[in-house]
Amino acid sequence: MKPHLAVIVSLFAFTAATARAVDASADKGQQLATDLWKASGGENWAKVKEVHFTFVVESEGKPLFSAQHIWNVAANTDEVKWKDKQGTDHHATSNLKTPAPDGDGKTAYARWVNDSYWFLAPLKIRDKGVKVEATGPKEINGVTYETLHLSFDQVGMTPTDQYNLYLDPKTKLVHAWDYIPKTGEGMQATWEKYQTFGGLNLATEHNFNGKTIRLADIKVITDK
Repeated sequence: MKPHLAVIVSLFAFTAATARAVDASADKGQQLATDLWKASGGENWAKVKEVHFTFVVESEGKPLFSAQHIWNVAANTDEVKWKDKQGTDHHATSNLKTPAPDGDGKTAYARWVNDSYWFLAPLKIRDKGVKVEATGPKEINGVTYETLHLSFDQVGMTPTDQYNLYLDPKTKLVHAWDYIPKTGEGMQATWEKYQTFGGLNLATEHNFNGKTIRLADIKVITDK
C-alpha cells in the first residue's frame, strides 16, 4: 500500500505544480498583453472615429499590391479601393458587422480583416476570443525579447492561425512576430518604423521573406 500511496501523492504533487505553472503563464500572458495594449495606445482607442490607411506590398522595392481603406470605426464600415491582378479597379464598402457573402463586398471585408490586423493587431490583443500565453524569453539576432503566444477561439476568418509576438522589454512594443498557420508555411516578420497617430503608437513597416508591407497615408480621426 505504501508504494501505491507514494505514487498517488507524487502524481498529485506533479499535477498541482503543472496547474500552478499554467496559471502563472496565463497571468504573465495577460500582463504582457496589457502592457503591449497600453504601449500601443489602447487607452486612446475609444476616442477613435475613423482610421484611414493604405496597405502596400512590395518586393525588392517594386509595388505588388495596394489597398486604400477608410474605416469608419463608429459606423462599423470600411470603404476599400484596390486593383486586382488583371488591373481592374474595385471600390466597395463593407459592413463589418454583417459582411457580404460574395462579390466585391466579401473581398472588401477580407481585405479589412487582413490589412487592419497587420496594422492594429496589438490593439486587438484583448478582444474577446483572443487567448494569450507567456512563453518566456527568446532571442532574435542576439537580442532577448519576451514572447507572447496568441491563439483564437472562433475569431476572424482563419481562427486556427496562431502567432508568437516578440516584445521589446523596454518599450513593450512588438519587435517581430511568427505567423503560424494550421496548414502551409509560416514566416517571421518584423514590426518597425513606429509612429504615433491620434494617440496610437503603430508600426508602419513589416519585412519578411524578401517582401515589405508598408502602411501609408495614415490618418486617425478622434473625438476632440
